[in-house]
Amino acid sequence: MTAVVVVGIAGAAVLVATRQSEPAGTKVSSPAVSVSASPSGTLPPGHPPVKSKLPPGHPAIGSVSAVPSLMLPKEAGAPSVEWTVPKRWVQYPNKSAMRIATYRVPKSYGDVEDPEMSVIRAGGDVESNVTRWIGQFDEPSRASAKRTTKTIGELKVNLVEVQGSSTNMDGEPVTSWALLGAIVETPGTSHFFKLTGPKKSVDDARAEFDELVASFKPKSTK
Repeated sequence: MTAVVVVGIAGAAVLVATRQSEPAGTKVSSPAVSVSASPSGTLPPGHPPVKSKLPPGHPAIGSVSAVPSLMLPKEAGAPSVEWTVPKRWVQYPNKSAMRIATYRVPKSYGDVEDPEMSVIRAGGDVESNVTRWIGQFDEPSRASAKRTTKTIGELKVNLVEVQGSSTNMDGEPVTSWALLGAIVETPGTSHFFKLTGPKKSVDDARAEFDELVASFKPKSTK
């Protein structure tokens, strides 16, 4: 059964098609995502004025320019990647309208929270998004970040690995954190797979992450 959710974000209407959790170890293809912006970003007729002071340089409320790299262009077309979910990973409801899928990886002994894999499809060039990921860590961690590129079948995949001090899923500072990321270059927009969590748990999930990457393939049109 398919559920359709409409979410309003900063003057934009975001329509996302979601579906029930896929059984572990099954192939997944990303659902369609469409974005349309309010032409004016203004309040409805008769709505009382909203009085709030934004920080200096903050984009105006109602403007989609606040997150340009995350907005899908109209010409993006249908998502075009399939992957196989590792057996231990559990699919969770998406936290935001931009996510295609969210998975939790069981934490390792001694860690207090599960690593999380988010999958989104977004605009913006690969370099800018890689820089954004690495920039979520402190300077010593950024200096030791690793980047590689490989070809999986017909797909070009950019891999990112960072470890060190960052913030967890709740925005709290953490000193032993890790990120494994894969950006799959596809026509129109790219697919972003980002695994973050306690370093030990992410390290223990490395083989599964590599298996996920190896399973990438163009979505079948049959």
